[in-house]
Amino acid sequence: MKKELISFERFEFKYWVTEAVVQQLHALTKDYLRCDDWALGGQRNTSLYLDSDDNVFLDLHTQKAPDRSKLRIRAYGSPPSGPAFFEVKRKVKRVTFKDRAVVPMEAVPALLSGEIPSTLRLKSADEQRTLEHFLYLMLMHRATPKVIISCRREAFTSIDAAEEVRLTLDRDICYQPARGPTLIGDPKAWIHLCGQGNYQPEASTLIELKFRGIAPLWVGELIQKLKLSVSACSKYVMAMSLDAMGGDGLIGPDLAQWPPSHAGKEA
Repeated sequence: MKKELISFERFEFKYWVTEAVVQQLHALTKDYLRCDDWALGGQRNTSLYLDSDDNVFLDLHTQKAPDRSKLRIRAYGSPPSGPAFFEVKRKVKRVTFKDRAVVPMEAVPALLSGEIPSTLRLKSADEQRTLEHFLYLMLMHRATPKVIISCRREAFTSIDAAEEVRLTLDRDICYQPARGPTLIGDPKAWIHLCGQGNYQPEASTLIELKFRGIAPLWVGELIQKLKLSVSACSKYVMAMSLDAMGGDGLIGPDLAQWPPSHAGKEA
């Protein structure tokens, strides 16, 4: 039975890879990983990132601060539909923490104006605390929507649940400036992020390996066999940097043409 997780603590490592490496990856992990229950067949995910006028969250990231956070709202499908996930993502040294609160999509505009609808009911006290923390950081820093980032994701999780390994593959990563308190972008305005930053020109898939504690031996063997090199890649930093240059990049796919997919619950 699928269980919706709202808190995560793990290591996350990112790698730009070619499609040939992706195929090798599938072959080498078939005995250890299975498709994630929330993303069978893949899914489109879209995230709305918030920051202050002086980009305090961006600066903490680019300065490699040992303790830094991000505020984002994520939804799934094309166009984004179903619930919205308010997320506070924090990185302390090498460990990533993520807490999320699940709210109805129609509550997003009110919450981003600092109001909590009287009809809003969250499932747990933990989610209530996460939403309050999100709103506290938003109001304290006067953070507003900055960019929308979207990608097509395949997600895999450990066959052996005790290993707690997660692997995601992101393709068609693109962004556009935010259009207010909404995750719905202009289908014609997407700009590619694939190929920006420290990458190999032919490597257009971003993979992320995520695990708690010590990774299983097969993870280390996989990295060595495929000769993967860690990339200090942040989609948010890439999008904000490119936007500061006037969005001088390749026009991305028209997401209105991308077929709707399963709603997802994990990042």
